[in-house]
Amino acid sequence: MKKIKLLIGILSSMPLVLQTAFATPPDVTVMYKPGIGNYLVDANGRTLYWSKKDMPKTTKCIGACLEQWPPFYNEAILTADPEMTSSDFGTIIRPDGKKQTTFRGYPLYYFSMDKMRGDTNGHKFNSYWLAMQPGKFHLVERYITGYSITVGSID
Repeated sequence: MKKIKLLIGILSSMPLVLQTAFATPPDVTVMYKPGIGNYLVDANGRTLYWSKKDMPKTTKCIGACLEQWPPFYNEAILTADPEMTSSDFGTIIRPDGKKQTTFRGYPLYYFSMDKMRGDTNGHKFNSYWLAMQPGKFHLVERYITGYSITVGSID
């Protein structure tokens, strides 16, 4: 009888647990803006950027660069957008020993001049900072006299 009551108690609490699990908002989602298209934002609507100077799993933004371009990091990424999956995200260890989230291998950053939800002031900044556009961003092989490198590119 105790086992039956315990089982009933467990089963009756399942909808609450499932509702809570499914009610969790995504850590990264997509926003749309004319002139940019779809781009990644964190759970608070802050735009996520990548740099053309970076390489897969490697950041070139160190020192003073980090004042304008703070790294984005989240332990595990939950997403609910068809343009990406959780496997698109990873983590690198920066030269300063801190962790940074990557998208398809490229480190993600915030821009310090973005003040409000959906701001994209860093898009095309200095021609090499771009809002991360998941539907357009992919890795390509570049061939350079005798060898190739993998770099990020947008359509």
